[in-house]
Amino acid sequence: MKSGAQHPDHTRRAFLRGAFLTRAGREDQEHRQQPWGPPPPWHAGRRIAADSCYDCDAPCVSACEPSIIRRYPLDHVSAGLPYLAFDNGGCNFCGACADACPMDLNKTEEQPILGKAILNKQSCLAWNGIVCINCRSHCEANALSLDRRGRVQVDDEACTGCGRCVSVCPNDALAISGQ
Repeated sequence: MKSGAQHPDHTRRAFLRGAFLTRAGREDQEHRQQPWGPPPPWHAGRRIAADSCYDCDAPCVSACEPSIIRRYPLDHVSAGLPYLAFDNGGCNFCGACADACPMDLNKTEEQPILGKAILNKQSCLAWNGIVCINCRSHCEANALSLDRRGRVQVDDEACTGCGRCVSVCPNDALAISGQ
């Protein structure tokens, strides 16, 4: 979008086209309004300057070594803003995205907290009697442990929200929530 351009109102346009008349249409619209992941490191806890990101060439996306920084598509409420997608890996907190960002980010924290791992016990194999520790073996913060019955537990105090556990879960039982 060009500088000074207004973000289009996709929700109003969808309503006028009748997108809310079907369950699929309502779910699609809700998906376009929900965050898909936390903001990149050193942005967490503060609002990303939408105007700055709309006009930006997104050097953070190409600077990200694990390739987990993406931008919301134009039909999303947060169009153009960066977010972390943990479908192929997690954040290593290298700081390359913050160094590449034209915003003046203060990297005083060595490793910011991106969010917390949320475990869906109904989907988790370990909680359903199947031996699985994929997530635990990828957690460098040791925030995932097993209880005496072999079920995964999340230690909220230790979790950094890096997302490494998300992509390795065979049942999509883990997600990273915002702070």
